[in-house]
Amino acid sequence: MDFSSEPGPKMGCVIRGRAPATSLSYHESGSHLFVASEKDSVLRIVDCLNGGAPTDRPPMLKLQREGIRTVQSTHHGHCVLFSPGMNDGVPKKNNIYYLSVHDNKIVREFEGHSGVINSISMSPVDDTFLSSGIDGTVRLWDCGKSGSIGELKLPENAEAPLAAFDSTGLVFGVSAAMASGEGYHINLFDARNYTVGPFAEMTTTRHDIESKIRLSGSTPERAYALSKEEWTSMEFNKSGKQILVGANGIALSIDGYEGTVLHSFLTEAGSSGTSQSYPMAACFTADDRSVICGNDDGTVSCYQADSGLLARKLRGHVDRVGAVAVNPKYAQLATACTNTAVW
Repeated sequence: MDFSSEPGPKMGCVIRGRAPATSLSYHESGSHLFVASEKDSVLRIVDCLNGGAPTDRPPMLKLQREGIRTVQSTHHGHCVLFSPGMNDGVPKKNNIYYLSVHDNKIVREFEGHSGVINSISMSPVDDTFLSSGIDGTVRLWDCGKSGSIGELKLPENAEAPLAAFDSTGLVFGVSAAMASGEGYHINLFDARNYTVGPFAEMTTTRHDIESKIRLSGSTPERAYALSKEEWTSMEFNKSGKQILVGANGIALSIDGYEGTVLHSFLTEAGSSGTSQSYPMAACFTADDRSVICGNDDGTVSCYQADSGLLARKLRGHVDRVGAVAVNPKYAQLATACTNTAVW
């Protein structure tokens, strides 16, 4: 997607919500979008071709019993995976649910994690998916089976793991914080033979992160604070050459072969003037040309992925943009505060 040429993206439709969206996920067909909202335990479905409520499924589902925080589309157009919402900072369950949105029924419940689930990643080639939790484990599942089909137990000194498939489904990456707080490990696994261990091991140091942040013009104090923020999301670009991670107030693009920090993207502060209290929502575009970042001030920043330079800023949201996603088939992106906008 080219954000440098005029007139630039325009808001095509806006879907009103009652609570901030916490997760967005496009179906692989690009025809519809799933929007999760943790505060009111609602899953919304958007028809991305017609810009409104779908006609072949309910536009909104209430998941009051389980709650919902993160949603992940699957290969089945009427089924999604989701992690439960929180009650006073504690999840209702440490399970993952496979939901049929056609009739609002839980098809399968995946039990195994003993701590909060912080990432779900669907394989692009089959019905397996990855999950990671603060219990220090990464698990591999099959949508058709209840129990996990594989488990990676990280060293006791590894903290806050995240896991994600690349675009081929042949490789997945696992990141984990160093116990010393001096950076992160990123290991790459062959999805067909992960039990033998990683085929590549990389380290992203806190010093490297801090240096890139300072180059963006941040004060030394802010650069140091941001460099120590816990990573909250991870994804590969389509070519696998870059990895994008999000943290409170910042996103980083990382070399997919070396683990070095390529660029840092800092959120724009909201009305309070602070920008480090929330995880930054960020994603690559499907053509690998741009990085999309949601800001605390309600704007959306579109950066050039190769140079890290700002190409365009999108305006229209009234509050913090806490979730972003890019359509895998069409030149379209979705951004959400309380309301979800399709551009």
